[in-house]
Amino acid sequence: MDGVLALLTYLVPFSLMMVAVLGMLRLLPSVELTFQLGRAISIASFGLMVILGVVVALHGPLVSPLIGIGAVGLSLRLDALSVVMSLLVTFLGSVLIQFSRNYLDGDPRQQLFFIRLYLTIGAVLLMVLSGNLWQLVVAWVMTSLTLHELLVFYPDRPQAIRAARKKFIVARIGDACLIIAAVLLAQTFGTTDLGMLREAAASALAAGIAPTGAVIGALLIVVTAALKSAMFPFHGWLLEVMETPTPVSALLHAGLLNAGTFLVVRFGELVFLNPAALVCLIVVGGLTSIIASSAMITQSSVKVSLAYSSAAHMGFMLMLCGFGAHTVAIMHLIAHSCYKAHAFLSSGSVIEYVRNTGAQKLNQVPHPFALLANMAVAVLMFLAVATAIGIDITKRPAETAMVTIFMTAVAYLLIKGTTGKAPLFVISRTVGMAALVTLAFFALEVIAEFLLSSAVAVYPPLDPITWVAVVMAVGAFVIVMALSSYLPALTNRPAWRAFYVHLKHGFYANAVFDRLLDTFRLAR
Repeated sequence: MDGVLALLTYLVPFSLMMVAVLGMLRLLPSVELTFQLGRAISIASFGLMVILGVVVALHGPLVSPLIGIGAVGLSLRLDALSVVMSLLVTFLGSVLIQFSRNYLDGDPRQQLFFIRLYLTIGAVLLMVLSGNLWQLVVAWVMTSLTLHELLVFYPDRPQAIRAARKKFIVARIGDACLIIAAVLLAQTFGTTDLGMLREAAASALAAGIAPTGAVIGALLIVVTAALKSAMFPFHGWLLEVMETPTPVSALLHAGLLNAGTFLVVRFGELVFLNPAALVCLIVVGGLTSIIASSAMITQSSVKVSLAYSSAAHMGFMLMLCGFGAHTVAIMHLIAHSCYKAHAFLSSGSVIEYVRNTGAQKLNQVPHPFALLANMAVAVLMFLAVATAIGIDITKRPAETAMVTIFMTAVAYLLIKGTTGKAPLFVISRTVGMAALVTLAFFALEVIAEFLLSSAVAVYPPLDPITWVAVVMAVGAFVIVMALSSYLPALTNRPAWRAFYVHLKHGFYANAVFDRLLDTFRLAR
């Protein structure tokens, strides 16, 4: 039975790749046939993963035999994490394939676009289903190379080519870090099977042992994830790839940027062995989240604003991984992927939507009493919902820190919707949405932990240095919320105006990176 399921699972990543190969060999006579085959296979793969997910839920993880020589070859691992990620990829892949049919209708190179799109989706599936270390490394590199071909799909757009080359350089640095980490892990633990690596790392963590190779490997995995997910200050290329076709932007922001979070979660127990890796995740992720989310509101371009939004979400997910909240990070990953795919695919109509619906602006300074009252309302909402669902937020301190950040965001939502001369229906709608978001957060957290707890590491004991990083991250988010609330009082001050200019330009990190690349002629 396991052998049959393993053979069926191989169809998921390789069937789309096979269609792409047939297209490259000119064995598919028309664009329409290429599209129809790809769409049918993607939808069928989603259905197959649903069935396999039920099998995994009933019988536990499945691992296919290694097809290769020694420890090098192909093997697929089916557990809760890989099933959830595969369902997400096949679902979004089906949507993007359908959207691309109309978006590029009439383009003479549409069939080539489908070929490159199928190769990229297939490589991502091969990565998330990887059962051994070397397959994961090869698929990781393959996703980057196939995405590059999509980013340079229009060779007559020099800005897109330059941005793709910048991304190519950053990706190769990340690939080198991952390869070195893989070598260290294979030598340290004597296996390349991901399941055995997880068990060995968990045993070392329980025994309080941290092998040097594992510690260095964990830090390199964090660096790889940070580079993949466009963390500050290496985020500039993400802002400049907007001249690519919209389906590529959706695939990048809703899919491939998430690979960094997936990598950290897949090696969760290993990362827990190195407190420095956790601190790095918290600092880099939290800093990126704050800077990118703040810079986002200064942008006039819809797509650049969405790019900053993606960087902010990626940073928040990696920060959650630093807290040890891996199930919540995956929950956030799924929600962000669906939201960002919709945002990019509908970005052409967002201006018309805002013009028709309007937006409530925070154009008055809230009274200090109102600020405290909204914070109190947010706290009461969380306590009420947590009590109703049966969650003890004091059980895991890192989880409490994460909840505090989310509570701060809900409080800001309440402040924005109730400050000034907001109509009663706006105030009631805001309070209702805040309550709904709070309920959804806790409910999804419970569901995510129920589904994924057996496949990912959850909430490690934190050492004092990591605790300091957690507290500082929470404090930074609270300060940013308070400053955002009092922003109307600062807008006319010269210091704020100067800061606004620097923020709008991302503190010139991208400009410095550009100059560095031009100095060494790397992006020409």
